[in-house]
Amino acid sequence: MEKALTNLGEVFYSPQDIYTKMRAGDFEMADFEVNGKTYKNSFVTYENFYQNHEDAEVREKSFRSFSEGLRKHQNTAAAAYLAQVKSEKLLADMKGYESVFDYLLAEQEVDRAMFDRQIDLIMKDFAPVAQRYLKHVAKVNGLEKMTFSDWKLDLDSALNPEVSIDDAYDLVMKSVEPLGQEYCQEVARYQEERWVDFAANSGKDSGGYAADPYRVHPYVLMSWTGRLSDVYTLIHEIGHSGQFIFSDNHQSYFNAHMSTYYVEAPSTFNELLLSDYLEHQSDDPRQKRFALAHRLTDTYFHNFITHLLEAAFQRKVYTLIEEGETFGASKLNSIMKEVLTDFWGDAIEIDDDAALTWMRQAHYYMGLYSYTYSAGLVISTAGYLHLKHSETGAEDWLNLLKSGGSKTPLESAMIIGADISTDKPLRDTIQFLSDTVDQIIAYSAQLGE
Repeated sequence: MEKALTNLGEVFYSPQDIYTKMRAGDFEMADFEVNGKTYKNSFVTYENFYQNHEDAEVREKSFRSFSEGLRKHQNTAAAAYLAQVKSEKLLADMKGYESVFDYLLAEQEVDRAMFDRQIDLIMKDFAPVAQRYLKHVAKVNGLEKMTFSDWKLDLDSALNPEVSIDDAYDLVMKSVEPLGQEYCQEVARYQEERWVDFAANSGKDSGGYAADPYRVHPYVLMSWTGRLSDVYTLIHEIGHSGQFIFSDNHQSYFNAHMSTYYVEAPSTFNELLLSDYLEHQSDDPRQKRFALAHRLTDTYFHNFITHLLEAAFQRKVYTLIEEGETFGASKLNSIMKEVLTDFWGDAIEIDDDAALTWMRQAHYYMGLYSYTYSAGLVISTAGYLHLKHSETGAEDWLNLLKSGGSKTPLESAMIIGADISTDKPLRDTIQFLSDTVDQIIAYSAQLGE
């Protein structure tokens, strides 16, 4: 059977291939006009620039243009996704797993309870924290209501500077200094040896990616637009590929890659270092609020909300398949709208365009990968707090990176003192975020906002 499945590998990969080609080559967003100026729109420009633009009309019109571009392909995207989940269900049955969930979680070396706990606790306990922050953003920016086109709005748009690639590398180097010379000398090579492709070319996939040829050197792919969010993407991908370097150098080929359960820990840990560096560059409450707000929006909102809501959406989709049902675009839109409404409550107005969010990510073609962003961020938050409060924090974190796939996620997390068999690290992370929102609101009060 395994030989037959191997020979069918290209067939099983087809749904992802269809989606990737459709996203890179077929999704076209119409130009839009604001105050007599015409703006071009695309995946890259919308996600990297327009969605947090300071002008509400630019945010709104770019979102409508973006959503219409998605809607034209929703039936094709739904068909590709249906083929994906049906093939995964087929493989789960053929290999004797009780469910498709058990099959997809097996390679992560975690059980269903950990998957469900991650989704349920964040949906229940973190949602009020996120809602409180967005209501504060709306208040500071004078918005009577917040729509889905507004939710990525910066708290203080005037402090969102343009950043050159050279300045970004400088920020990265200063941010990772707490990890010591061994880590810093590897990070310096990214700029010196030109390991990053920054060009925002037409047809290039949006987002950031890192590749790891074993014991060669990593490659990073991203599209540079000069925003601070790009610096977060850069340090995020360096976190991924930096882990590749350390695990490759200390593990065999077969143990070099860590479990996907916490593969996002090294990347998000680096983001926390960047926010920490930015926070401590000034005693000005406005600058400190700026840094803390970006900790929330660039790290936690993306990884702890966007991808977690994808996971909540996936859980409902796979449950449909487990129960022998099927779906099309309208059903997927309905599920996504329900998930978004459950999480955001009255903090954001969720409409039919927001429901198309499920079309924006390739993660659905990678099994139960979306929830691992938040799982990894729980471990990276524990590592960051360990670094701040322990003399061995940096050494312990590097030892976690070096362990690669030689340990289970539970064993690796224990290197930094985090017992993820319990809900304590997740609850500690939610409390850390609640405290961050409290700090932001306190700084706003100092500023009279």
